[in-house]
Amino acid sequence: MVLVFDDITTLLQAQRDAAWGEVARRLAHEIKNPLTPIQLSAERLEHKLSGKLVAADAETLSRGTHTIVTQVAAMKQMVDDFAVYARQPGPGAMNRIDLQALLLEVLGLYENQQSFVHLALSEEPIFILGEATRLRQVVHNLLQNALDALSDSDAPSLEISCSVREGHVRLSFEDNGWGFPDELIQRAFEPYVTTKPKGTGLGLAIVRKIVDEHQGRISLENRESGGARVVLDFPELAQKA
Repeated sequence: MVLVFDDITTLLQAQRDAAWGEVARRLAHEIKNPLTPIQLSAERLEHKLSGKLVAADAETLSRGTHTIVTQVAAMKQMVDDFAVYARQPGPGAMNRIDLQALLLEVLGLYENQQSFVHLALSEEPIFILGEATRLRQVVHNLLQNALDALSDSDAPSLEISCSVREGHVRLSFEDNGWGFPDELIQRAFEPYVTTKPKGTGLGLAIVRKIVDEHQGRISLENRESGGARVVLDFPELAQKA
């Protein structure tokens, strides 16, 4: 008697990703088409009618138009998330990227939160092969997740470190926020899984997709002292080209 065991975990994950990717692609296509006409029609109505209405009615029209335009912008962002997740495997042009420089560039957009952000970076540049736009999206998503988790904290703290370990570049984000719910931590990378009331549930799914495209790995866990830890590993690129 011969028993053969095949681990099909990766195959099943690939099948699930492909199915979700098709759902996201179809949603992006169906939602995107009417958005621009809706926005333009609302703006045209305000332009045509605002001067013909009394002040109170003009104010009501302006508020209504602003609401429509704002919500359309939110829908467009959701469509962009769908499109990113549905993109076929394989990033665009890959270049030599100084990961720490890219990290600091993105952090520069979060000046109001820098008082509780603690950095542990290497004194030397750390290079990986990557697509800068996509890597910025990874950093943005992880930073925003951490900031959301720290929004109710009396003493918020976010520790970001970057180092080289045995030929791999390790980038980690550790916060003292609410952490990952136990019932969701095993499914956190699945599309449409989220604890945010207004979240699409695509943030971490997109992050994992981009990391996979860069031949990297991502893991997450709750810290014993409270909060979450997200660790990314990428193949290191030699200092000299």
